[in-house]
Amino acid sequence: MRKCALLVFSMAVLAVAAGCQKNETTSKDADLAGVNVAVGEKGLFAKLFVLNEGNFQKNNSTLDFFRFSDGNYVSDAFGSMNPAVVQGIGDTGNDLALNEGKLWLVMNGSGYVHVLDALDETLVASIAVPDPRYIAFDKSYAYVSSYAGAIYGGDEVKGKVYRIDLKTYKVDGEVEVGCQPEGVAIAGKSLYVANSGGYNYVHENTVSVIDLSTFKVVGTLEVASNLHYMATDGQGYIWVSSYGESTWSQDADGNWIQSMSEPMGLYKASYYSEPRIVQAVKDVHVSCMTICADGNIYAIGNAEELTGGYSNTLYKVSVKDGSVTSKALSGTDAAKVGNPYGICVAPGTGDIYIADADYTGPGKVWCFTKDLKEKWFAVAGMLPAHMVLY
Repeated sequence: MRKCALLVFSMAVLAVAAGCQKNETTSKDADLAGVNVAVGEKGLFAKLFVLNEGNFQKNNSTLDFFRFSDGNYVSDAFGSMNPAVVQGIGDTGNDLALNEGKLWLVMNGSGYVHVLDALDETLVASIAVPDPRYIAFDKSYAYVSSYAGAIYGGDEVKGKVYRIDLKTYKVDGEVEVGCQPEGVAIAGKSLYVANSGGYNYVHENTVSVIDLSTFKVVGTLEVASNLHYMATDGQGYIWVSSYGESTWSQDADGNWIQSMSEPMGLYKASYYSEPRIVQAVKDVHVSCMTICADGNIYAIGNAEELTGGYSNTLYKVSVKDGSVTSKALSGTDAAKVGNPYGICVAPGTGDIYIADADYTGPGKVWCFTKDLKEKWFAVAGMLPAHMVLY
């Protein structure tokens, strides 16, 4: 579940870099035929995994995948491969990540993090974590941000980050951070946590910095209001998005009007530089984003949000020099996307995968070329959002 009308990051940052070609003929899920939506696209990857968030408290999250070798889109692969798990993967899938051949599913509503074998979607472990949100990894641990029991309209509650041992799949540490933490990312010897304060009347604007060797907070960075997605670029910088600030009012006809006092944005920051750096990336509006192994951040947002218009725009931001290329979806095949809810980009080909949420029914997953020409689409589950290439 996401705040602000439930928009997407996935953010399994740099997870695509861990992907590699697998032999589907040896997989237990090879007999899952699905629906053919494209000709086979043999290449760097075997599958595109899609985590459908589902509706909050409806227990209808599902895990799908697109198989490149035969062009089949397989719905509810987890359910098919784990029939003994009666409740399926659970409620409100909030993040999806790939690490060392394992898929990690962060289930916010259920309060679990599931670990699956990426080869065949079979369940390896389930780890209880209260209100989990996003996940990041180093060589020994997974780190999961958590709202830690905070509720809308309740007292201000600080969030936490839980540390999970990758060998035992058990929580072995926790640390308190800001209110309603979202994205997490690792740069150097530190873990960075985007605090949103999304349940509070006044949102948070800080990134917590955790020393991994001591697993303690060593400082904070003030960035922008209502922080969300996070990524690191391999150069020691973090990139974090903001949902901005808005107010709602009704006009004379009773229509609700949103007024943005601070737009959605993207920021580049460094805690350890002298002086510390917090730089806004100009004119980039982020409702969903990902970082690709090609050295670029890709985001989609409404370029006209401050003027009351609506123009879904694809942004490509170079992490090397901060340069930005933008392209409106209108006038391209991607104009068919109704509600961009997640994005994933394949290194090498530059193919762009966009999760399209319907909110009231099954969503879609679209595949476009880097020039936004349609290659295929598939009917997904409820609220497709988080994607990772394997």
